[in-house]
Amino acid sequence: MSNDQPTGSVGLKRVKMRLFTAVVIAFTLTCGGTFGMEDAVGSSGPGFTLLMIILLPFFWSVPMALVSAELGSALPEEGGFYRWVRRAMGEFWGFQAGWWWQCSLFVDTAVYIALILDYLQGWFPGINGYERWLIGAAIIAVFAYINIRGLEITGWVLIVLEAVIVVPFVVLIVLGFARGHANPFSPFLPPGSSFFGAIGLGLPVLMWMFSGYESMSMLAGEIENPQKIIPRALMIDVVIVIAFYFLTTAAGITAIGHWSEWGTSGGATTFIDAGRAVGGAVVAGLLIASFLAGNIGLYVGYLASGSRPAYVLAKDKLFARWWGIEHKKYGTPWFAILFLAVLDSLFIIGSFSFLIVIDVFLLMFSYMLILISAVVLRGKAPDLNRGYRIPLPTWGLALFIVPPIAIAIMALVTNGWSYFVGGCVAVLSGPLAYLGFKSVRHGVELPAAEVWFPQEAGAGVDQASAGVAPEEV
Repeated sequence: MSNDQPTGSVGLKRVKMRLFTAVVIAFTLTCGGTFGMEDAVGSSGPGFTLLMIILLPFFWSVPMALVSAELGSALPEEGGFYRWVRRAMGEFWGFQAGWWWQCSLFVDTAVYIALILDYLQGWFPGINGYERWLIGAAIIAVFAYINIRGLEITGWVLIVLEAVIVVPFVVLIVLGFARGHANPFSPFLPPGSSFFGAIGLGLPVLMWMFSGYESMSMLAGEIENPQKIIPRALMIDVVIVIAFYFLTTAAGITAIGHWSEWGTSGGATTFIDAGRAVGGAVVAGLLIASFLAGNIGLYVGYLASGSRPAYVLAKDKLFARWWGIEHKKYGTPWFAILFLAVLDSLFIIGSFSFLIVIDVFLLMFSYMLILISAVVLRGKAPDLNRGYRIPLPTWGLALFIVPPIAIAIMALVTNGWSYFVGGCVAVLSGPLAYLGFKSVRHGVELPAAEVWFPQEAGAGVDQASAGVAPEEV
């Protein structure tokens, strides 16, 4: 079948995914452990950090999870939110959402491997630059191969990794509350700090840690019955993530105290130190394993979802055609996965501090388009078959998305000029890329029936069109 056809006319290999597996994948993409929360505790204070863990999701991640559930149940297609934005706001804005998110993932996926390598060099100072790169390249190669094999094996790998991630934190929760003595809510604010001053680094850290609910939509075209499985998984996951972050953070502070010394830089207090304080070297070792598994899990998950936007854009003739090549045996977008892996092996060589800033900037713009699309589609297609619908009228939904958009805008303008200028340059690459690809490949028009009724029109959800039987994972 030609690679110039729309996504709905091609068939990636589909799997019959259990709800448990879908929840594990969602948890991987939205959590992957509590490491990183140390910076929020150290800058915003323990009490205020715990309050933000409870409150911020209702203004940030819960709206995104519910919007992703509604749009994912209505338009369960490979390409996820790129398709949602395109159907709501047209080809140009759909391309921007896909392009910005894809560019952010070019950097984001490599960061998880780089963090592992940084820790390994800290534990084994004898590792030189060449050996460091070889270790990173080997990790990338193994998990790129697993991703090319398909979502069934990827799902099983993530289940194993999540067990390694979660179990040590469960041990920390039990021992932290049983043997620790510090008050996890004291002080509520750092001494001498105002409410707005305490937000400091805490808000962007928590925004990052409560992000990712749109990511699983990118895999919808490879899951049987995604309009039911994905929304359910997201609803379960958002509750688990809030409880997990709150309990692990509170237990860690209770275990060791010294909140002002918490952080992720060298010499700062971390969850590993908290585990050592209440459980010795054994618990500390378990948490080190959790850290490594968490970053590998995030890499595996985002290598899967992060390779799909360009694949779908290629099928819509808005990206280079090579990205739309599927593996003949495994039915996965192997070229997109391989390219992302090769790019990661190059990015792990250098520093990522400024690239990460651009990464978050791009994500904020994509998130705003996704949220706005939910309201626009309510007006354009009120009769669209939504398997899940946010229990709000359209005007209520419009008000519901105001807080996360306001938070996203605040993140764009409060981190300094280098952040803002670099982010704007990255964002402007979207319109330029659209003009370039549109002039060369011209794009494709989606059939009118497919636009509003994908379930009836079979927009990428018909098993027979794939030519393969679904497999259960």
